[in-house]
Amino acid sequence: MVESATPSILKIAAWPTDLIVDAKGKPLGFVMPRVIARRDIHELYSPKSRADTFPEADFRFLVHVACNVARAFAVVHGQNHVLGDVNHGNVLVGPDGTVILIDCDSFQIARGAHVFTCDVGVPLFTPPELHGQCFRGLRRTPNHDRFGLAVLLFHLLCMGRHPFAGRYTGSGDMPIERAVAEYRFAYGPDRKVNAMERPPGTIQIEALGTTVSQLFIKAFGHAESKPGRPDARGWIHALENLEASLRVCSQASWHHYPSDLGACPWCAVEAQTGVRLFGVRIGGVGASGTIDLGVLWQAITTIPDPGADPELPSARPWKPRPNVKLPKGTLIRLRKALGLCLFCAGLTACYALAKNDATTVGGLFYWLAFAIWPRVSAEKKAEADQAIAAARTQWDATLNRWHQEASGAVFITKMEELKKARSQLANLPNERRRQLAKLDAERQSRQKLRYLDRFRIDRAKIKGIGTGRTAMLTSFGIETAADINGSKIMQIPGFGESLTRELTQWRRNHEQNFRFNPNVPVDRREIAVIDRALESRRQSLTLTLQQGPATLQRLNTEIRAARVRLMPVLEKAWNDLKIAEVRRNVL
Repeated sequence: MVESATPSILKIAAWPTDLIVDAKGKPLGFVMPRVIARRDIHELYSPKSRADTFPEADFRFLVHVACNVARAFAVVHGQNHVLGDVNHGNVLVGPDGTVILIDCDSFQIARGAHVFTCDVGVPLFTPPELHGQCFRGLRRTPNHDRFGLAVLLFHLLCMGRHPFAGRYTGSGDMPIERAVAEYRFAYGPDRKVNAMERPPGTIQIEALGTTVSQLFIKAFGHAESKPGRPDARGWIHALENLEASLRVCSQASWHHYPSDLGACPWCAVEAQTGVRLFGVRIGGVGASGTIDLGVLWQAITTIPDPGADPELPSARPWKPRPNVKLPKGTLIRLRKALGLCLFCAGLTACYALAKNDATTVGGLFYWLAFAIWPRVSAEKKAEADQAIAAARTQWDATLNRWHQEASGAVFITKMEELKKARSQLANLPNERRRQLAKLDAERQSRQKLRYLDRFRIDRAKIKGIGTGRTAMLTSFGIETAADINGSKIMQIPGFGESLTRELTQWRRNHEQNFRFNPNVPVDRREIAVIDRALESRRQSLTLTLQQGPATLQRLNTEIRAARVRLMPVLEKAWNDLKIAEVRRNVL
């Protein structure tokens, strides 16, 4: 390894740089860099651990770190080495997002024709094709590493969730190790076939962008184990593009998501789980600017409305235009009237005359009525019905366009929106006082939860809870004693009454040691969360009001122009409909 040390590998790994030998040249030890001011990558994964170790980290930072992890793998593979034992304990992250690989003594090292194998591994990061195999003397390939790389990246981008931790809809238990061995990716398009559902409070991988989501599908899919999973270079390219495409959420400035998405996925997750994903650093958030609400509102109210809507053609008595000739149907009505009279005369004859005479005279009248009665072909009726349907469709479409472009309701709706924004902006100080009062009233319960949050499940010794079950708990949002809830745990695959009892008892033991301290104020981080949310809301409302005058003026101009432009079109559509109805009625 000392002989294989290169500037590129020393930059990304705690790699041996020299040997310590005795006078006879016998190795006594080695020299390697000391890594300081860095944290284990798993402390960056989930929102709770991230709040303590990387409080300023947002999704942009996670993507940046993920890209650096891929770069580190690319360097190792470029030197013909293999990490082998990929896991969350051999990657350290600095506050600037750079990464260092540690525990390099377990790497598979190639030196000429000789290969020093990696004889250990963690099942949750081991590719399916190696499950059940003995690692001692097993030669691994970069393709095996690429599975572990994809798991690391998934952890980073999906808030600490394991890609194979989900709800199994089949019979029996499905631990993560078995799900990995059976290619049961819980987030892929074939998850239904694999009888898997992703845990609640998680995002669809499509929310990470098309390219990144496809790379995850290829990395964890059944067909990719032999031809080759996405390599580190492919991940670097995809993650660089993802980072460049991120935009700021309009509702929460600390959320960033791909610009091709219609909505922010993090807002949906926070609304569902109640967990703050990003932006929990301590620090006051002051107003970024002040406005004179009175002056701004006066500017809004000086914009005139477009006036009352003109009377629609459908509300006025209809008269055909002078140059339009309509069928009067006089002859048809006369023939119908005469035919009806003859029919009635036939009935009268049948009652008034003797039997033989009645049959003769009545039959004559019936025959004359039948002969005189006007007849219209089915084709003409169908054509008339089609003409009415087409005219009505055109009228409905034109009327809908009128309501969208020419109705004063559009202006009124915008004005009501601005009034609501004004009221909400003026009420923000009261809203802040209300939320702070709520925090103060909940001090004891929140202080207790903060105390329980200090006890992480992955650092505890709980009967029956190993690495796999800890990862499953994390994937369902349960990381600390504060998260433990008996009913929630019972819904997690593989956790029955026995394990639930162990976990709840572990939490109860810590709860018994809690003592409320009334002298401890409300956590500054919780106040910062409120202030950041309110400041984001203030900026959004302010922008809406500042754009109000220009928006109203534009609507006024567009509505007036649309009325002039669309009224002739509306009148023609109504006229065509009435003409079609008249022509059908005379048949």
